[in-house]
Amino acid sequence: MFRERLKENATPITYEILSPRGCEANQHLQAVAAFEDKLDAVNVPDNPLSTLRVSSIAYAKIVMDQLKVDVIPHVNCRDRNLLALQSDLLGAHLLGIRNLFIIRGDEPVGEREKPRGFGEITSVDLCEVIKSLNNGFAHTNERRVKISGKTDFFVGGAIIFDRKNEVKIVSRKIEAGFDFFQSQIMFNHESVLDFFQEAEKEGLVINKPVLIGLSPQSSEKALRKVLRFLHAEISEQWLTRLKRTGDFAEDCMIMCLEIADELKSALSSKYKIGFHVMTLGNDHLGEKIVKELRSI
Repeated sequence: MFRERLKENATPITYEILSPRGCEANQHLQAVAAFEDKLDAVNVPDNPLSTLRVSSIAYAKIVMDQLKVDVIPHVNCRDRNLLALQSDLLGAHLLGIRNLFIIRGDEPVGEREKPRGFGEITSVDLCEVIKSLNNGFAHTNERRVKISGKTDFFVGGAIIFDRKNEVKIVSRKIEAGFDFFQSQIMFNHESVLDFFQEAEKEGLVINKPVLIGLSPQSSEKALRKVLRFLHAEISEQWLTRLKRTGDFAEDCMIMCLEIADELKSALSSKYKIGFHVMTLGNDHLGEKIVKELRSI
């Protein structure tokens, strides 16, 4: 199980697979099978960017059955009310899923109409609800109701290192019971180090595993698209190097590995640091960087 592998592996690694847009399993399963033994879990996002995809819970079950690896379906608070969320979570538990990554949910991009979502609770609220399910109680009509049996979920949450007041946000999440954290894509190790330094100054003890997002890209166009969407920063030195490179994908992967090495060297003596790899469909690059990360 993922929670056990977090304890066993010095550098835990998770990998993200997008569920398909239609009724057929996508090609990523076959590609990831080539390096599944190097992964501690596979994440499946929940309608990312507010676009329609197969249920993250349903597809996580398919991934779990076809690959010999644990799964972490994402569950967003944007598209369901509390009743629907709990119904989906109980269904996930019946399917054998024991890990969840819960988030508020992306806002729609471009000119898409904003979905008529519910969004009545936050990710912190949902974590508290899940911990209540783990104790055998559901929440309906502002009261707790006993259910048959108890769930056994291990709950992950998002950490956004350069977000304002992130130390206070993470403090609330730890208090709510989050078991581990995964970050958005990072191209600058300095913002990660700044966050941990600020946390120490504020007296926040981060005693949960933190998996830092890495995303090697195959072209300058793809990288700029990611940077623009995430409002992410990258050092001028690396940007200049990547512009001049004869092999963009290789040098971008080297950049990500150098970031990983810097963070492990600086933080692993105090914190449980791992990595969450998001190649956005480029599984060839994913396989290469996962294998390299295993040697860090």
